[in-house]
Amino acid sequence: MGLSFLGVMKVYDRIRVDQWFLASIGVLVLGLSLVGIWHGARAAVAARYSWAAQHGVGAPDVEKILESCHRAYVLYPWNYYFSIYASEMAYYRADEVKGGLRAERMRQAELWCERGLIQNGYRSQLRRLKTRFLWEHSPSEAIAYWEAHTNWQFWEPYNHETLAGLYAKYGEFDKAERELQLLKNFATYGATQTLIESEKKLWAE
Repeated sequence: MGLSFLGVMKVYDRIRVDQWFLASIGVLVLGLSLVGIWHGARAAVAARYSWAAQHGVGAPDVEKILESCHRAYVLYPWNYYFSIYASEMAYYRADEVKGGLRAERMRQAELWCERGLIQNGYRSQLRRLKTRFLWEHSPSEAIAYWEAHTNWQFWEPYNHETLAGLYAKYGEFDKAERELQLLKNFATYGATQTLIESEKKLWAE
């Protein structure tokens, strides 16, 4: 009788352990599901703001575009395409306005560029903008920055074309010619050669 009672208690205890384990798994799964739903909802709303930035607010209104990108970024900061779009929009359309508004667009362009580089430090669009910002303060730093990008993505002709132009503008024509030789079999060779010759004339004058 005693042995039967002990056996029953062991089975009961095992059932209790199994129930506790299954309940714990259920709570964990529920928690993960809620997090997934919350995360997905934020991503969906962010995608809506992103669509509005690119298609819904009209090309002339840069400030509304930047506002939509900011809202998307706040909700879902892991999509660096928000940063690329916002930085390029602010930078390439900064010259459409003057004074404080132009300065603010340039500030926004640099801000979004830095955000994007934190997310993905090897996107060529962002590194190109970063190089231009650096050039305004230190051409040598800009060249070093783009050199690092070119060494990482050596096979891309555009990188050598850009680097040749930077060297030429800085007066380092031997290095510019070296980059030019790497473009001999590409369509950009002629344009890059013309740019180097133009910079040589400017430096001679």
